[in-house]
Formats: sequence, structure tokens, C-alpha cells
Amino acid sequence: MDQALLQQKVARGYAKAALRLGAMTTQYRPASLTAPMAAAHASFLAAFNDDQNFGFARPALWGKPAVFGMFDTTDVQSGDLLICAGENYFVARLEPFRPPLCMLCNRTVSISGQPGQGSTKGDGAVCTDVGASDDYGTAGDTDGQTTLASGWPAFIQIKGKGSPTGDGISGSIKAADYEMLLPVMPGFIPALQMAVTTDLGTTYTLTAVEPSQYGNRCLMSIRQV
Repeated sequence: MDQALLQQKVARGYAKAALRLGAMTTQYRPASLTAPMAAAHASFLAAFNDDQNFGFARPALWGKPAVFGMFDTTDVQSGDLLICAGENYFVARLEPFRPPLCMLCNRTVSISGQPGQGSTKGDGAVCTDVGASDDYGTAGDTDGQTTLASGWPAFIQIKGKGSPTGDGISGSIKAADYEMLLPVMPGFIPALQMAVTTDLGTTYTLTAVEPSQYGNRCLMSIRQV
């Protein structure tokens, strides 16, 4: 039996299990940076669990967004967005014979930067000084920046208790570091000094970006002013 046929049987097995345990899920395959959920790609039943054996012994733990999906994987790709029972997920990794790795999201974000910035094709890129960020994330003026991506589900959490360096003023509050996990985005990779704004209105400045085939892992500082 070849790998493709075996994977087809595994996908059907996940689909049958989801018929018993799953909830209705809408699948999106982003084609636009500014409207990633403009049109549904498909719908199916799905269940998620933080245990790859799907023992369903506990819910997903706070601060640990990685979960495994149980659903028909025949037409699923890394970067697909899923809405199930009011929760947002993105597919991070698919491997043969294994359940897909998904990330449970807690925010929806928009990303702003200079026109063309972040494009993997270099289309319309503008070379400009976007400013350097201080320990409080107050630098990096948003004037002249445009919205490059919007409506993307993401996971955001506090990564560190505070920057080890400060402004030298006694009693000043050091800004915390935040980690953001984003899905693979079509033709786009976030870049340093871009602004990230959540659905709560909080704005961050990107300080590090780690792109991969799983998605984009970013470090951010909050803009306090």
C-alpha cells in the first residue's frame, strides 16, 4: 500500500470519528491579506484536543494554544483558518498518518507598515526609515503607515515579565514582551517595526519575526503612548 492511499484511509477515519464527536466547522483558505475570511472554502465536522490520542480528558490549557484536530484532512492545508463552536483556529502543520497540528487563537489582528513592506515578491516596496523602538514601544510613528493585513486570527500571550533594560529613570515600569503566533499568510511575512493592532484596540510593535512553514512567530512590545 502506498503512502497516498494510506493517508486517504487515515483521513476518512478522522472524518468518521468526527461524525460522532465533532462540531460543525467552517474552513477558510485565505486568498487576500485584508479579507482572509471573505468566503468559506468548505465545512465539516471537527473536534480538537491537546492530547494526540484524543482522550478528551481535559480542555486546552491556558497559554498552550497547540491542539490536535480530528477532521477529514483530504482538502486541508497549512494556513487554513477554522471556526468551530465559536473558537478560531489555524492549521499549522500537516504530516502523513498524524492528526493536524492547529493553534487555538485568542485575538484578531491587523498589521500596518510601509507600502509594500513584508511582500515576499517585493511588489511596491518602499525603502524608508520606520523608526527605532525604545523599551516602551513608543517610537515608530504610525504616520504614513498603511494597513497591510487585517482580520487575521492570532494567539497572543505575555512572553517575558519585562525588558531587562530601561530608560535609566528610577521607578520606571519596564514594558513586557509579548509573543504572537500567526498563520502562514499568502505572499506576506511580517517585518520588524510593523504595528499590530488587536480587536481590543491594543497596539504592539514587532521586535522579532521567525517565519516558518508552520506560520509566523513574533515578539512584540506594547505601544504605551
